Order: sequence, then C-alpha cells, then structure tokens
Amino acid sequence: QWTVLPAVAECGVIAAMVLKGSVEHVHIEQFLKRDLLPVMNEYPQPYSVLVLENAHIHHGDLNQSICQ
Repeated sequence: QWTVLPAVAECGVIAAMVLKGSVEHVHIEQFLKRDLLPVMNEYPQPYSVLVLENAHIHHGDLNQSICQ
C-alpha cells in the first residue's frame, strides 16, 4: 500500500510526500518540516494559510507547535 500526502494551492500541488504503508504522526511531522513549511510564507503573503481536515492524524500538540 502506498500513501500520498499532498498540499494543494490554487496553482496546484505545492508539496507532496509518498510513503509505503499507512500514515502515522511522525510522517505528518516530517512532511510539515521537510516539504510543506519551507514553501509557505508568513501571513498575508501567498501560501500563508494552512487548512487541515478534521482527521485524527492531523491532531497533536507537536503539529501545532511546528506550524507556529
């Protein structure tokens, strides 16, 4: 089983991570640090707002602290 973690903006995919197996918290943290946050900016610049669905895997104090 393969899993794709995409980050999509108006212009298309701005970051993606492909991994074998199921997604765990460590994968979300790695994706945020390595792939997504480096292409994001401070508000109100483009790519400055991150919206996550209410999936359990997105919840966590570390994810919130990484994004701040």
